[in-house]
Amino acid sequence: MRCLKNKGSSLSDRKSKLNHMEFRFNQFPRVSIIILNWNGKPYIRQCLTSVIKTNYQNLEIIVVDNASTDGSREIIKNEFPQVILIENPKNLGFCNGNNIGIKRASGDIIVLLNNDTIVDENWIKEIVKKAHNPKVGVVGCKLYYPGSKVIQSLGYREKFLGYWENVGAGQEDKGQFDDVEDVDYVSGAALAVKREVLQKVGLLRPPADIDLCYRVRKAGYKVVVAPNAIVYHYGSASWKYVPIKGMYLHNKKRIYFILNHYPPRFLLKYLFEYPIKSFRIDLCKFIRGESIAQKVTLTNKKKRLRAILTTILNSLASRTIMFVFALLVIMISRKEVLVRNIK
Repeated sequence: MRCLKNKGSSLSDRKSKLNHMEFRFNQFPRVSIIILNWNGKPYIRQCLTSVIKTNYQNLEIIVVDNASTDGSREIIKNEFPQVILIENPKNLGFCNGNNIGIKRASGDIIVLLNNDTIVDENWIKEIVKKAHNPKVGVVGCKLYYPGSKVIQSLGYREKFLGYWENVGAGQEDKGQFDDVEDVDYVSGAALAVKREVLQKVGLLRPPADIDLCYRVRKAGYKVVVAPNAIVYHYGSASWKYVPIKGMYLHNKKRIYFILNHYPPRFLLKYLFEYPIKSFRIDLCKFIRGESIAQKVTLTNKKKRLRAILTTILNSLASRTIMFVFALLVIMISRKEVLVRNIK
């Protein structure tokens, strides 16, 4: 039995190597761009217009609509006939919605793109350059705040449990990060993954980008950034509202990650360690004038006040409260799923 298993493994490895070779020697591998849309009327037209102008010859564009009711689905149908539109009967969320698109896609490289983005015409070429390296599994883009060269994200590096440093965030791009490559995870706002890698590690599950990149690195692949793959992303660009929902969602994402990949006792470690360490880091940045809230807002009194309010609300107490609330929501939802399965 052992010999048969080794032989099968050897055949599988040879097949994988052949796929690698075929991919590497194909100058223009097929790329499938999957855009998840839910009530994205303010953004979807400019997003698709920029994507269609992409300077790449072997491209497939798929929009997965999560039961939009704002007319954005009709915009896609009427104005972009070259786009493959998948209409879900209900909102399936980020992971399930994108997974439907992935199953429909025919590309060697799968690109997940938020609907509130505008892409540079050469972004796919830059992604493909990085993807030709057989050791690379995921490629991220350089995200700018719209209408600027201020970096929103250039990937994330883990500093301690539950805290990832956002590389270059809030800084004006002057080429100082062009040498950045290996990171721990990249933003799901614009993320490329090889089909062969997905076949090994599986589809998306919460928390999508962190979890996928973790599994890809665990499988022996690199997660890298393509600094010349430019994408303008509206998400997190506005500081008009108190970030309670954002704090809750960030905590929920981290809790899902810890539950998926660490023993339950690590939740206690996260509860006590994360609020103190992260608050200390963010407070030091704010005092030095280096926080993202300060850098992406104009220097008028109202917006400066919002930046200060953001930091205060993101304090030790609020982080802990959001952690407990997010944990309760996850535990209740998991209990409901368990009860349904028993019935």
